[in-house]
Amino acid sequence: MPFNGRIKMSVQDNYNTPKKGWSDIMQFINNKEQKIWCPFYNDGTCKDVLEELGYSNVIHSNKDFFTYHEENAICLDNPPYSIKEKIIDKLYNSKIPFALLLPMDTLERKYMKKFLNNLQVVIPDIRYEYIEGSKKNPPFKSVWICWNMQEYLPNKELIFL
Repeated sequence: MPFNGRIKMSVQDNYNTPKKGWSDIMQFINNKEQKIWCPFYNDGTCKDVLEELGYSNVIHSNKDFFTYHEENAICLDNPPYSIKEKIIDKLYNSKIPFALLLPMDTLERKYMKKFLNNLQVVIPDIRYEYIEGSKKNPPFKSVWICWNMQEYLPNKELIFL
């Protein structure tokens, strides 16, 4: 079943990105007017966090990711993990630069081989806590898997924070 942004995903599949996670990736986006597409709605707070960080051109709508995309934007988000391969495929085939917060073990998946050109990984210095005040955090370390983001990120394949 395709992901519909209006369907509430289970807590095991759809986590809110903590402000620290957004700060970690946004430090590389110097142009505060850059069009940023955050297509995975979850509870809708993503846009508020990015605006609080000073970004004014954030597209964050409760729509089905697979039915549209934003022109002249970079995609930054934390997608539902159960359909990450389909999400990455769509972004790659549409040639949309992206930084997706995903489990580190995503890098060892066979389907990631085709993305090796122009692939970068931003590795946070901590394991993010996704649900404040809860013990229900994912049992894995997350990293920002980036494709075609050389305009924004340092000229390295691995970026340690």
